[in-house]
Amino acid sequence: MNNHQTIPNMDRAAWLAAMDSRAAHAPVPGYAMYSSLTGGITTDPVLMSVPVDDHLVHRGDGVFETMKCVAGKIYNAEAHLARLERSASGIGLVSRWTRGEWTALIAATLRVADRPDALIRLLLARGPGSMGVNPYDCASPQCYIVVFPLPVPFMRRRPEGAHIGFSRVPPKPPPLADIKHCNYLPNALMAKEARDRGLDFMIGCDGAGHLLEGPTENVAAINQQGELIIYDAPELLLGTTLARLRQLVMPLVADKTLTGVRNWPLARGDLGTAREVWICGTSHDLVAVTRIEGQPVADGRPGPVYALAADLLAADIRA
Repeated sequence: MNNHQTIPNMDRAAWLAAMDSRAAHAPVPGYAMYSSLTGGITTDPVLMSVPVDDHLVHRGDGVFETMKCVAGKIYNAEAHLARLERSASGIGLVSRWTRGEWTALIAATLRVADRPDALIRLLLARGPGSMGVNPYDCASPQCYIVVFPLPVPFMRRRPEGAHIGFSRVPPKPPPLADIKHCNYLPNALMAKEARDRGLDFMIGCDGAGHLLEGPTENVAAINQQGELIIYDAPELLLGTTLARLRQLVMPLVADKTLTGVRNWPLARGDLGTAREVWICGTSHDLVAVTRIEGQPVADGRPGPVYALAADLLAADIRA
């Protein structure tokens, strides 16, 4: 920094004016935000903020969920709220809000956002209290709800399917692996790894070569016997969308399109012989994987069972 440059000591008005100027040239972070600290909802992007001494910010001490609203309806809300409760319990964070109160706050924030299609981020934070590490410095938990843009599902943008690779980012250890906590540095590094390599998604692996999950997605595969393999274990966080899809595909078992659905670990080599490989997540819906580390999956095109499963999921979201 230039030694002759003077950094101004701003008052509130000057600070907010500088933030207004920045916001005018920055992407809108969200359509609306609720904060329990104010007890209200704002659509002003400058005011969509969390205190710097909230341990959510400087320690990642909090849990979260991301659900979606499609055509004015929240999809799979109960599953997301149940997982939020489990995650909070996993880090000893006691929510001050019942599931019904969460639902009411979400609905109110959506009404103010006035967007029929959107993502909804729920943040349950340890709360403001200090710049230290001790959770007991925080007076009480706080919650923040942000309604923000819902991207176009992956396969509508890329109908040829996704190209994925195996991540070198070390996995999270149990029991933290199946808690949706706000320390998402490994996930962020996996997303960066995918971009740096020109791939769509990365999938994590444990020391034995078993597949875990992507930055925000799960992986599933149909083996040579026609079984859909979905791994649900403490070593990974099973997504709400894939858990729902596991229920939705049972008619495909009944009509013999699939021979079954099995909870079993997938190894890297299993994907090389799989009939189909899928990626699944809240914002992406169901994605057909057509290349892995540059090699085609089966004939290199989205498979027939993928098309049926994607239709079942789409119908469930519409309903």
